[in-house]
Amino acid sequence: MIHQVSHWGNHDSSSQVALLVALATGLSVLIRDGIRANEDPQVDPVPDNQSLITLMSLPWPRRDQEWYVRRWERSRTMTPDDPHKRQFEDDPENPDDPDGPEWTTHDRSTFPDNDTWNWNRRPSDLPDWTGDDVSESLSYGSMEEKEKTKVEEELAKRNLSLVRGSPSYKHQQAFRKTDPQATKMAKLGYMMGHATTKMKDRINLTRETATFDSQWVGDMSASPYCDKGLLRPHPGPCNSLSRYRSVDGTCNNLKNPTWGASFTPFRRALPPDYGDGVSSVRRAADGGDLPSARLVSTTVHLNKLADSRSYTVLTMTWGQFVDHDITLTALSKGSGGRSIPCCSEEILLQPSLYHPECNPIMIPKDDPFYAAFNQTCMEFTRSAPAPRCNFGPREQLNQQTAFLDGSIIYGTSEKQLASLRKHQDGLLQSQVTLDGRELLPASQDPDDGCNVEDQTHYDRFCFTSGDSRVNEQILLTVMHTVWARQHNLLALELKDLNPDWDDERLFQEARKILIAQIQHITYNEYVPSIIGPNFMKHLKLSPQVERDEPSHDYDEMIHPGIANEFAAAAYRFGHSQIQGLIQKIDGPGMNIEFAQLNTFLFNPYSLYDPGNMANLVRGEGAPATPAFGYIFSPQVTGRLFRGDSPFGLDLVSMNIQRGRDHGVGGYNRWRMYCGLPPASNFSDLARDMDAGALNSITKVYRSISPFCDYSPFDPSPGHLEFSMTFKMPSNRTLLNLLQTSVFPFLSQSPSEQLAEIHKSSLARVLCDNVPEMGSIQRWPLRKYATGNPRLPCSSMSIPRVDLGAWEEGDL
Repeated sequence: MIHQVSHWGNHDSSSQVALLVALATGLSVLIRDGIRANEDPQVDPVPDNQSLITLMSLPWPRRDQEWYVRRWERSRTMTPDDPHKRQFEDDPENPDDPDGPEWTTHDRSTFPDNDTWNWNRRPSDLPDWTGDDVSESLSYGSMEEKEKTKVEEELAKRNLSLVRGSPSYKHQQAFRKTDPQATKMAKLGYMMGHATTKMKDRINLTRETATFDSQWVGDMSASPYCDKGLLRPHPGPCNSLSRYRSVDGTCNNLKNPTWGASFTPFRRALPPDYGDGVSSVRRAADGGDLPSARLVSTTVHLNKLADSRSYTVLTMTWGQFVDHDITLTALSKGSGGRSIPCCSEEILLQPSLYHPECNPIMIPKDDPFYAAFNQTCMEFTRSAPAPRCNFGPREQLNQQTAFLDGSIIYGTSEKQLASLRKHQDGLLQSQVTLDGRELLPASQDPDDGCNVEDQTHYDRFCFTSGDSRVNEQILLTVMHTVWARQHNLLALELKDLNPDWDDERLFQEARKILIAQIQHITYNEYVPSIIGPNFMKHLKLSPQVERDEPSHDYDEMIHPGIANEFAAAAYRFGHSQIQGLIQKIDGPGMNIEFAQLNTFLFNPYSLYDPGNMANLVRGEGAPATPAFGYIFSPQVTGRLFRGDSPFGLDLVSMNIQRGRDHGVGGYNRWRMYCGLPPASNFSDLARDMDAGALNSITKVYRSISPFCDYSPFDPSPGHLEFSMTFKMPSNRTLLNLLQTSVFPFLSQSPSEQLAEIHKSSLARVLCDNVPEMGSIQRWPLRKYATGNPRLPCSSMSIPRVDLGAWEEGDL
């Protein structure tokens, strides 16, 4: 599979990268594998690698939502007398006996026997229900959706929205851009959420049954309330012989062509944990409110940084680049796609204007930062609900494909892709400066949340690419530019080798090679830094060149969708890597210049100036990235996207709130899923957590149950080691990526092409596309060291991919 740079493309749990660790449902904490016995004589010593041993003993892949549905959906024994039960043809790949050994072998999780909030449970007995129950519930859901629309229309009528240029406006309009298609689809999702709540009340479903088994109540496929136009459309017949990936991710799985496609729901690694079992935000174990996400941020997450011992700032940038390729959660929007205000005085004084998708973050009056500005409310709207035509808990919508397929460069629709292409010689659109430098196309949309008049007046615009977040921070914009240049470089070389190829062939072949290079660099240079070499070896994630070497076979039964927990929580570990200062290094004089990160958010204009891109890349490759953990730069804990404002947003608070919004399960559930014993009190965590972090946690949480961990680790010499609860969704994602993506190289490409792809490196891509740099570390994600020297770009020690392997015709 991907070991031959082939089956790379999918992310099962998949993604955020750019930046952090404040785990979305409660907190991020610095995890340690053990505290030495002499530091605490009451704690028995444990092996330093105990968590690794435990994880490696678990069966992979782990059971998930799709496993549960597949086990019981076809079962003849679950509800044998249910007249409403769907009928299926016999399928040997989906055994009908849910109690067969293929389903019941122990997965080594540690859920107690009386704990049924996990996928190993048996479905609950459904109470009797009638067609009237279904139709009345759907009617109620439709009424609630219309009421929401009325609020949106009234807000639009009064011109109430987020203040243009404000931090929240930049976050929602520019960074978390929501496609109009997603907003339309969310109407059905919202309606079905309320219909499920009504059905739960009508037939007295328990919270657990509503979460797990309400999906089997009723058949709504023919209901007028189920608007098929609001569902993700199925593609036409898939061409099994196609040489190239679809741009929207469809037909990656020929049996289930929409799996992993853009505009499909995230999947669940663990069952969702909503307050009412359907859609309300997660509550504390005793049913009360969880502590303010901002209070958790200021109490648990410190505003100081500890540098990684091995990795550069480029690690953070590459992580964000990968994340944006595989996840983009849609946000709830108002009329005409307007942002929804939740904290303005007019909204707070008139409850009738309060949008039901508001979930603002309450700021304590004595907040150490915001109190000076009299701020007690931080804007936050819920993620848009994914559409469905069945009862069940709320799910969220991923606007990206679930595959590592370069959608960050090419977009996720044929229309978007067409707008990015030059339609000549296989090239992407670009703008060329007077001195011949190739930049991304200009975004001339005045409402893109980035362009400002004092720059557009001089014909300097923000940029456009396959992903709307391209301008979020300048280092990310640089990476977009580098890979757009790389595509054009590949297309021109292929044209020289194959002058008879037309524009379409040149474009698609260049795109295929570029996707393979991104995948190879990710698994060869980035992933080892995340999960460590031991786990890489155990899961066989390292790229392999020879066809006879062991690899993961494609498995059409594994759902490629990104796990909700990975996107909403685990992959946000990179946020703790954000540097408060961005460094630029002038190559010739080695002059170093620093600027606050805030000055480069939605401010990419300096890329128009000669030499700045090279200076930024040099600056990324020189300093160490902050170590992953529970410590964050003040630039992201109150000043994010502030621009000219005196204050901005708190990214840590927002990530905690997002996890609650998505119903990401609590810390104890992840311990049990990972094979660890459940903790009954905070003292049980002394072996697993940094003492300072644990002490802070006890100050804001009443008990251990509601608190969600996920956070990283204690950095160790060779890599960035993570806690067990982070590794689980991350490793599952990375493994799933290998097992679910049909990439054409494996079956259609000659071995010499595969061998050339395996010469790809980030160092060579940067050298070829930012030649002003002159030199670079052999492995740019790692700090300069004896084994990682800085080499001239002309060095033969930085191999080049020979595209001669793609030449056709007589030699």
